[in-house]
Amino acid sequence: MAYGQTGTGKTYTLGQLGEEDVADRGIMVRAMEDILAQVSLETDSISVSYLQLYMETVQDLLDPANDNIAIVEDPKSGDVSLPGATLVEIRDQLSFLELLQLGEAHRFAANTKLNTESSRSHAILMVHVRRSLKTSESNGNSHMTKSLKPPLVRKGKLVVVDLAGSERISKSGSEGHTLEEAKSINLSLSALGKCINALAENSSHVLTELGILENNQYHTLSQVELLFLACHLNTNSK
Repeated sequence: MAYGQTGTGKTYTLGQLGEEDVADRGIMVRAMEDILAQVSLETDSISVSYLQLYMETVQDLLDPANDNIAIVEDPKSGDVSLPGATLVEIRDQLSFLELLQLGEAHRFAANTKLNTESSRSHAILMVHVRRSLKTSESNGNSHMTKSLKPPLVRKGKLVVVDLAGSERISKSGSEGHTLEEAKSINLSLSALGKCINALAENSSHVLTELGILENNQYHTLSQVELLFLACHLNTNSK
C-alpha cells in the first residue's frame, strides 16, 4: 500500500511499467515477475482484478461500464469479496502489462497545482493464486492406491493499493468537481487511518462510527497476513 501527499511518486513506485528502463519497474510488475517464476501453469492459476475506489463507489478499471460493484461479506467467515469484478487469467508477463495499461487508462486523474496528473481514485490490484495438489488414499499396499481424492487447493492473494494522495486545498487549488474529489479522498484516507488504529488497539467499537466501505476496509485489513506500507514524503517545503 502506498500512502502520501499527491505528487510524491506513489503511482510511480507501484505501477511503473519500466518500458524505457527495466530498472524503473514498479512493485506491481516486479511482484508478478516473482509469482510467474514460482508457479507451474499445469497445476496453478493466476487471475487478476483491477479496481478503483472513486467517490465512495467501487469501479472496474478493466470494464468502465461496471461502475458500481457491490461489496459482499460472508456472514460466517467475514471474508470480503467483489463478485461483480472482472477477473482475468494471467499466463505471462506481457498479458499482465497490457492489463495494467488498460486499467491505468481508465483511472480518474486531474491537473492541480501540486500534480499535473493527480490520481483522483484509490487503485486496487488483486492477484489470486490457486495451486491444485493431487492426493490419494492408500488401500494398504504402498505401491497401489484405492482412489484419488479431490485435489487439495491452496489459495493466496496479493493486494496492491495505490492510494490517491492527500492534499491541502489551499495548495492544490482544487475547485468545482475536483474539489469534491479532494474532499472524498481526504475523508477516505482519514477513515483508513481509523481502521488501522482500531486494528492496532483492538478497538472494534470504532466500527460503529464508520460507513460500509470503511467497515469492509477494517475486515479486509484484519485478515491480511503481512502489510507493507510505503510512505511517500514531499521534500519541497514551499
